Amino acid sequence: MTMRNLDSLIRKLNRLSGDKAPLVRGIKKATIKVQGDAKQLAAVGETGQLRNSIKEETKETTTGAQGRVYTNAEHAPYVEFGTGQRGEASPSPPKYDGDLYYRQDWAGMEAQPYMYPAAKQNEKIVPKIVGDEIRKELRSLRGRR
Repeated sequence: MTMRNLDSLIRKLNRLSGDKAPLVRGIKKATIKVQGDAKQLAAVGETGQLRNSIKEETKETTTGAQGRVYTNAEHAPYVEFGTGQRGEASPSPPKYDGDLYYRQDWAGMEAQPYMYPAAKQNEKIVPKIVGDEIRKELRSLRGRR
């Protein structure tokens, strides 16, 4: 098997090494996608506080880039994982591994997951978004040798 233009590809990849901008752009786009889906899936009360509290951030790291979708709303984990007996009995998402106590003397509310499903439904889309951004950068280097 013969690969054509391999030398050109290697030169382009060498030019990209150390340049994390395409990776950061891809991660940013993917993070915004997951954030949007989490907002769509979030339970909306009278104020929409939970939905409005869902944020995203992207940062360059020493090894590449990192994206994060998060909320600082105090009631967010209770909505995601439920409360009381109903929360503990909720089938999805996976149970919270932090400090969340399901009171057994209270019926509570079922889980209304939004973060986990947003991440799960995008697990195949995220690498594609990032890959597309890197391919776009490689194409822009096509004319430069």
